[in-house]
Order: sequence, then structure tokens, then C-alpha cells
Amino acid sequence: MVTVFILPPSIKELRARLERRAQDSVGTIEKRLKNARIEMEHFREYDYVIVNEDLELSVARVRAILASARLERSRQMNLESFVRDLQNQIGSA
Repeated sequence: MVTVFILPPSIKELRARLERRAQDSVGTIEKRLKNARIEMEHFREYDYVIVNEDLELSVARVRAILASARLERSRQMNLESFVRDLQNQIGSA
């Protein structure tokens, strides 16, 4: 498992994004901002941290993280037997 924590570029921008959505009341937005403060204390527990200044760039970064994680040696199935087969090909070449 790979964990990614996404931060806003500023609290002012976070508030503006919440307000632009026009889904929450002022009270709910204030509650979400207070919760964000608590959640941010856990950023050190994550493998990666992204500051979401630009949505497209942030999505690309998350995709790059996931692609990289999939290539970790421990995640690749049958890698041991694949390498052994390659080594055996050298002996028979």
C-alpha cells in the first residue's frame, strides 16, 4: 500500500475552494477547516505529500507515484522465476 497526503497551497485557497463548491454552509466550512488542521498533523505518517496548487499537475504526480509503486521489486509477481530463467539462458547460450 502507498499513502499520499494532499495539502492545499494555503488555507485561504482551501477556504475559497470549499466556498466555490457551494455545497456546504458557512458553519460546515468552518468545521471542515478545523478538521483539516487536525488531519494535517498526520502528514508525516504518509509515504508522499503533494501540495495541490494545480489539479492537473497533482493528478499527474499521484499517477507517477502509483506507477512507481507498481514497479517496486516486492510487488512484481514471478520476478524471482523470471530472473532465474534469464540466468539459465546465459548458461545455455
